[in-house]
Amino acid sequence: MNLTNREKQLVTLAYYQGSCDNCKVSAKRENFTMLDNAARLASEQLLEELGLEYPDTQDIDAFFNEMEEITTYLCKEGQR
Repeated sequence: MNLTNREKQLVTLAYYQGSCDNCKVSAKRENFTMLDNAARLASEQLLEELGLEYPDTQDIDAFFNEMEEITTYLCKEGQR
């Protein structure tokens, strides 16, 4: 299956944001900003290596809804 560039962006962001969220469970609140920044930096670097840019997040609600769908799909794939 070939992913579109938009799907590659969302999968990358979902992966790193999910990792960040998992770390927040056991982290102190004062470290949340550092974790968020690390997730964004890692996402940006991977997207750059793929020849993609960080997605335009003008419509942030639509962006997160789409990212949530990709995350749900990845979670289902991991259970197979």
